[in-house]
Amino acid sequence: VAPPAGTLIVGGGPAGLATAIALAKRGYKKVEVLDRLPPPPAVDDTAWSDTARFYLIGIGGRGQNALCKIGAWDAIEPFTQPVAGRKDWAPGSSVDGGVLTVRADRPPSNVIQRDRLLSCLLP
Repeated sequence: VAPPAGTLIVGGGPAGLATAIALAKRGYKKVEVLDRLPPPPAVDDTAWSDTARFYLIGIGGRGQNALCKIGAWDAIEPFTQPVAGRKDWAPGSSVDGGVLTVRADRPPSNVIQRDRLLSCLLP
């Protein structure tokens, strides 16, 4: 089955951009992504040192594999930091009241600022 003449993806977050990349690699033409937010700064912009932009997301093994399959992981990995665990807090708990979970049976996740991930995925 031939791809459609054009494809519209609503939502320019990580999943929307990854979908657009995957479709383009499968031969889809005119893949357009719409989002309500403006594009993030360039991946090497000094804006990334601003801690207000530090909404971090973790990319585990499955996410890393998916990004490898669309050819994007090599552009993303240099801007990530590996983490071996996570700390979760219940609403209203103190700064020291979280529960630390370290999964030794899994490879470490890598964290990156969400918008920087988007910047890496943009052409």
